Amino acid sequence: MATSTIISIGDELLIGQTINTNAGWMGKKLNDIGIEVNHILTVSDNAIEIKKALDYALKDSSLILVTGGLGPTKDDITKKTLTEYFDGELILNETIFELLKKYMESRGRPLLESTKQLAYMPSNADVIFNKKGTAAGMWWEREGGKIIVSMPGVPYEMKAMMEEKVLPEFENRFSNETIIHRTIMTAGLGESIIAEKIKDIENGLPDSIKLAYLPNLGVVKLRLTARGTDEAWLKSEIARIEKTIIEILPKYHYGFEDQSIASAVQELFVDKGLKLACAESCTGGQISAQLVQIPGSSAYFKGSVVAYDYDIKYNLLKVSQNTIEEKGAVSAEVVEAMAKSARELLNADYGIGVSGIAGPGGGTEDKPVGTVWLGFSAKDRLSSKVIRLPLDRVKNIQMTSNYALHLLLRFVNGENFDS
Repeated sequence: MATSTIISIGDELLIGQTINTNAGWMGKKLNDIGIEVNHILTVSDNAIEIKKALDYALKDSSLILVTGGLGPTKDDITKKTLTEYFDGELILNETIFELLKKYMESRGRPLLESTKQLAYMPSNADVIFNKKGTAAGMWWEREGGKIIVSMPGVPYEMKAMMEEKVLPEFENRFSNETIIHRTIMTAGLGESIIAEKIKDIENGLPDSIKLAYLPNLGVVKLRLTARGTDEAWLKSEIARIEKTIIEILPKYHYGFEDQSIASAVQELFVDKGLKLACAESCTGGQISAQLVQIPGSSAYFKGSVVAYDYDIKYNLLKVSQNTIEEKGAVSAEVVEAMAKSARELLNADYGIGVSGIAGPGGGTEDKPVGTVWLGFSAKDRLSSKVIRLPLDRVKNIQMTSNYALHLLLRFVNGENFDS
């Protein structure tokens, strides 16, 4: 089986100025054709660091993909460094030179000396022409069947080279094993609890299938990965294991792959012909924002009231002042009243009400920071649930939004909550 290392070059990646989306995209594409990624390395625009990364990658990977540092400025040293590393020399490539001249002429710009340097290519590498930009890629083949490919760091230029040249060639030569990923989306349970519930399944997995837990703010992705040569058997096993996991976690499973909870809510409401309204306090509109990020949300989402101030709860949502004084704004009674009022005010079938203490201040002994009540209303019933979150303000708000939407799915499907 072919193995690979991705090397991303650029100071901007190391200091967080640019997010390295290239590596993630490349890793997925390589996996799709059965090539495993052993390492993803990020190094600075420094010849010594680039060479050290190559030394490391060549030890245990047969395919090395390098991105970045191929431009015309002084900090773009990748081409020079790789040429030295592979004992070559830079020589003028007449074809690229003519292409550069035409490219600049078509834009009414002169061919600067710095730009002309892009036409100099390693004497011992094959050229990958850049149909989306000016910096060509390079392809070396070394002893032992090892291949090193260098491409620009500009995402759309790199992707074009990968899809037109690199991936087809790799697939033709090395794709003799199938890699299948299947992701089960869950919400409302932590990864340790899920792991305990499905431990017998995990312990019984065949060697060709692995399970990974990917948690994030109330959501846990369960990714099954199968590797082997018998594609039909792998698909059958993945389907069997997936079905068994869902049977153990029926309340917490809401979708597959990278589906958001908001997307699952939309599917359910549109399928049933239902309408939804929200009344948000501590989340400040975050629940509604998640809903409207999904195209087509206007088909079911009526709107939201952000009732941050008590006056809005009293005067617009008609929450009883006595209820708030007796029970507190963060209580089952208040969020149920908010959910009911939002549903009636906006003429919806279901309503969500949320009130809590996101932090960092405002907590009390009986209601510490992170205490949040979630209320749900239908025409014939009310229900509420308290959650207690341990994180900072921003994360607590995001996690609350995820919990609210997940519990809404369960409420619409007939479940009531006992706080």
